[in-house]
Amino acid sequence: MEQKMISVVIPTYNRKEKLSDCIQSVLAQSYRNIEVLVVDDASSDGTEELFQNVSDTRVLYFRYETNRGACYARNYGAGRAKGELLAFQDSDDWWHPDKLEKQYAFLRSVGADMCFCGMNRVSASGSRFYYPVHPFHQEHGVEEFLAENRASTQTMLMYRRVWEQLRFDEDIRRYQDWDFGIRAAARFSLCYLPEALVESEVGEDSISSRVNSYPHLLHLYNKHAALYQQHPGSDAVMNRRLGKRMHETNPGLAADHFKKSMALSHSFYDFGYWAADRLRAALKNKGRKSERENER
Repeated sequence: MEQKMISVVIPTYNRKEKLSDCIQSVLAQSYRNIEVLVVDDASSDGTEELFQNVSDTRVLYFRYETNRGACYARNYGAGRAKGELLAFQDSDDWWHPDKLEKQYAFLRSVGADMCFCGMNRVSASGSRFYYPVHPFHQEHGVEEFLAENRASTQTMLMYRRVWEQLRFDEDIRRYQDWDFGIRAAARFSLCYLPEALVESEVGEDSISSRVNSYPHLLHLYNKHAALYQQHPGSDAVMNRRLGKRMHETNPGLAADHFKKSMALSHSFYDFGYWAADRLRAALKNKGRKSERENER
């Protein structure tokens, strides 16, 4: 089978201690016709020292002096890539040795424009789970990507034309891969290889992290509002997710999201959350009113 060149773009920012292992997992691929473009997003930890004596000519190192975010770095690297296909890796993750070989073969056999695979997400405590949680059906690709993110960036392999027409949105600070996946599903043919070929480290979940993710999630929802209106089932799922982000800290706002989700899904599950958060919001407002009266 002909091996077209695959360009692997690795954005990095202050990951010197983990970057070498990441790069080695790419260079160790059984698929040999690759180039590796490491884009240093203005690291301050001496990352450039790793590339002073690189013997493998497939490794290309780029650096600029102003931190611009991972999406800018991905676009920067992809714009300088020579390959007909593009893959993206994160600097603190690593690939199984046969990742690119299996994905390329599957991509060709299906005749799709972009392939994404499964991955193992590993927490600092050692717990791990397979991602994505649900299967993917190409004929419902847009609907399923709107409902939940299916493809983390480091699981993607695509023909260059996909990136050229979409590019990564440099104004988004979170959920960049989800945004890219939604737009890719709306315009191209996607396929899913249900095998964990990536190992990814993830941080521990917490109430604060869920709350902090809310504005980014809302931005993603608003950006694709027209598509969500076309897919009410996914719209309900997204409003349910937004409601849960605010459930602990802002029951009034959470109730608004659950109300919309309930109207779309007609689900007792959403009704239960809406009723509980509406009551909690009312009690919270009553308590504040009582406090103000006591202060007089």
